[in-house]
Amino acid sequence: MNIFLRVFTLFLRAFNSKRLRTILATIIASVTFFGFLFYVSEPQIKSFGDGMWLALVTVTTVGYGDIELYTTLGRFVASALMLLGMGLIASLTAIISVKFIQNFVDHHTNDDVLEKLDEMQKDLDELKKKIQ
Repeated sequence: MNIFLRVFTLFLRAFNSKRLRTILATIIASVTFFGFLFYVSEPQIKSFGDGMWLALVTVTTVGYGDIELYTTLGRFVASALMLLGMGLIASLTAIISVKFIQNFVDHHTNDDVLEKLDEMQKDLDELKKKIQ
């Protein structure tokens, strides 16, 4: 149970970041905007949901291939989204990694400092005994 609590706390700390919320909002806005562009520019995309699906698959560079692009405008939009997606996903990964590393370093640094403080307190107590 303790390990579950530690993992849950770690995830809360990782996702409690203004930068992370900004990147996630940017990804959601980009998928929505480019999904609309796909819906408008591609004749075989019959619904806005299909456009958003294509945008999500494109931004994550998965590319299932279930929807093909036929127009030059659609291909241009997809190319722009691919380049944007690489940057957004890389930023998202970097922010999450930094949060995990910061938490690890902070946790272990605190442990090291507490151990040193305990040692110093013992040394101080020994010195006090010797003086008295």
